[in-house]
Amino acid sequence: METPPTPTTTTPPSLTTEGTMDDIQYLLHLEAMRRFQEDSRNVKRQVEEQVRIWLDAKCEYQRDFGRLARLLKCGALQAAVDAHRVSDVNQVDQAAKDIASLRSKLGSDLRPAILDSNDVKQCLEHLNTTHKPRLNLCRQQREFAQNQEALRSLRTAVDGLENGMEMGMIQAMDRLVEDLLPPRETNN
Repeated sequence: METPPTPTTTTPPSLTTEGTMDDIQYLLHLEAMRRFQEDSRNVKRQVEEQVRIWLDAKCEYQRDFGRLARLLKCGALQAAVDAHRVSDVNQVDQAAKDIASLRSKLGSDLRPAILDSNDVKQCLEHLNTTHKPRLNLCRQQREFAQNQEALRSLRTAVDGLENGMEMGMIQAMDRLVEDLLPPRETNN
């Protein structure tokens, strides 16, 4: 049987206080750098997330604005069509009969010496009540000018809103970055 080796007592190498402090400071420095890099990555990730959210909101806003513009355009087009549309089929039939009657009278070889006063009165009445192209034109020009002014105002408002949203988002991101960054040490 072999005898086990006898244990020898070894004394640990002498540790100097200065070497230990340098090592601790170096480890603390490495830990601080690791935290700073981790915080930087975290801030960058959060900023990218906020930018993505902002871009999504901007796209949604532009899509909704486009829908609103198309809706306004369709409304204006419908108003223009309604202004030109004859409202009653009976009026169209009556106008066709009147035109046929006038055509037959004008197309005949017999020329009346005087016009029938009832026809003249009825024609004047129609001209005064239903056929007002100048009034319609003035009204349509006025509505067009109002629509143009409203469109300019809407464009100005949208530009202001976009600028305000952009500045607000930038300020919010700046505040978020300031909150996430480690506090700066000031030397006083």
